[in-house]
Amino acid sequence: MRRFSRRGPPKRYEILDVTSEVIRDYNTSSPPRLNFDEEEDGTRFDSRYVAGDGRLYLGCPGGDQRTGITSFDETSTVDSFGAGVTGAAPVRISYTDAESPLLTNDTCSPGVRRQTDNAVADLLYFSQGGQSTGDNPQSLQMRLDPMPISLVADYLDHNQPFTPNGAFFEDGIFLPGSAYHELHSTLRQHLIQEVRSNMSTRPATPRTVANGLDSENGEGVAQDKPPSIVPDILSTTITTEQPILSKDEECILWRNWFDEVAPWLDKFDIDRHFQYTLPTLAPSNDHLRYAILALSARQQELKTTTQPTDRSLALYQEAIHLLLPDLASRSTAAIASCVILCVLEMLSCSPKAWQRHLDGCASLMEAVGINGFVGGVDQALFWCFARMDVCGALISSVTTLIPVSHWVSKSNIDDDVRMFRSIDKFTGWANYAVYLTAQVLSILSPLFNNITSEVTNRSDSKFRIRWLRLWKYICDWQDERPPAFFPVMTMPSNETSPFPTIIFSNPAAISGNQLYHTASVLMLQNKPLEVLLTPKPRSVLWHARRICAISISNDHHGAWTNAVQPLWVAGRCMSHPTEHKAILDILERIEKESGWGTKWRQEDLKSYWGDLED
Repeated sequence: MRRFSRRGPPKRYEILDVTSEVIRDYNTSSPPRLNFDEEEDGTRFDSRYVAGDGRLYLGCPGGDQRTGITSFDETSTVDSFGAGVTGAAPVRISYTDAESPLLTNDTCSPGVRRQTDNAVADLLYFSQGGQSTGDNPQSLQMRLDPMPISLVADYLDHNQPFTPNGAFFEDGIFLPGSAYHELHSTLRQHLIQEVRSNMSTRPATPRTVANGLDSENGEGVAQDKPPSIVPDILSTTITTEQPILSKDEECILWRNWFDEVAPWLDKFDIDRHFQYTLPTLAPSNDHLRYAILALSARQQELKTTTQPTDRSLALYQEAIHLLLPDLASRSTAAIASCVILCVLEMLSCSPKAWQRHLDGCASLMEAVGINGFVGGVDQALFWCFARMDVCGALISSVTTLIPVSHWVSKSNIDDDVRMFRSIDKFTGWANYAVYLTAQVLSILSPLFNNITSEVTNRSDSKFRIRWLRLWKYICDWQDERPPAFFPVMTMPSNETSPFPTIIFSNPAAISGNQLYHTASVLMLQNKPLEVLLTPKPRSVLWHARRICAISISNDHHGAWTNAVQPLWVAGRCMSHPTEHKAILDILERIEKESGWGTKWRQEDLKSYWGDLED
């Protein structure tokens, strides 16, 4: 510090762009390694530092203190796996709003600007120790301690990634190195460890291990660490220093849960377990309470994009901190917290990364033995997760994480169908539509080509037999659907509306019928070449137009959250500019009114259509 005191303050500051390095490290299967460069004055620095006071910083050498991120004196450099490098010189970073190109770049896209704002908000929040702007003696209080950067979740039996090799996706607010990313990685790692430590499995494929590296497939990959030596979030100290929520704020979040979020999750559940039952478990299960509040807060932040992300981040961390010790119990409350946190991550991450955010919870549900017919709250949790699983599989053209053969009887599709047909409650017919869509993915995804996204061997006899049997069940779904699944009224399209109007009375019918049409489009687009269907089915275009009509005609937010991928499937079948505009308008409305992100699919459709929308 004596040597630093002799140096005059630098006249300018430079913010280094390390985006390419972050992208490179994030997309490699091996652990990223941070480079430590020597400056002329001997100061070693990197883009991330953890201060002695437990705050996370972006690092650059030298600099005086100005308005901006608080400087610090005691630091230790940390690499991607939490190995502290002691003896590093102290590092400071500060900038003003006017000087920061990150905050003043008007040329970047709204999506990039929004991600940048979120990242900066997280950093500012950590730099201030999670300090709230106001004090409330009656508020919930904690200190937002930094998460260990050392946890890198192992891939489940090399079942990742789900995007084509070499593809990069921006993972929403779960950017590499962000607080959200580290929290997610911690939860995912513990879920995987919990399943592996308590579930007997078949012997693993033999592997050659040398120097702690797994040499399977010819690549050195760090082995799973035993649970006893994996850095643990539980080592962080929770104190009552900083407020998370005041009582008034918590009331607002609970109202939002009952009015907005719970109806999303209960859309196929006539008993409304998310709205009626889970809140009664929250007082005796704090992790469930914080998970509910975190999801409610995140939905509000996405709907009102001017809100900072620090509140949901603090609630998200506290939910995970309290959940980890209870995972071993495999209780309904613990599984409910996992599912709710998955919904939060689906709201916030890149849709193309959905399955990576779901696989830990999927493995836990499989280990516990929850399926679509266990009854009660567990059954409601399963179908909530299954809908996310199907949406993620649709996006990535893969099978569901929980094999569809395990959803019902673990026997065969014929036995499964008989069980669905025996359900008395009409909402079970919507779950049946989810199941059939998962079956479509099961037979189509193994045949997909990653480049053309077209089935390459539709002439295979086994494929033809499976296709015909599944097509019959899909047709029977529509023919045998209960009265509650018929439209209340319909109107044909006209000059002002390119799609017909189709009104349903309940969200299960809205989403169930839309999934039926989505499954029909995918099946007809990939029909075996030599198959002739009698009677002749409706066309792909007819089904696609019904998908669009259902979303435009019915504004239940829960049904909308399941509509984004069906609208993409249908949108690729449309060629008229008025149809394009109507689809883009409904996608924009979904995001504006519900907070569920759709811009990525809007851009995908614009790219697919080319100049046709002009």
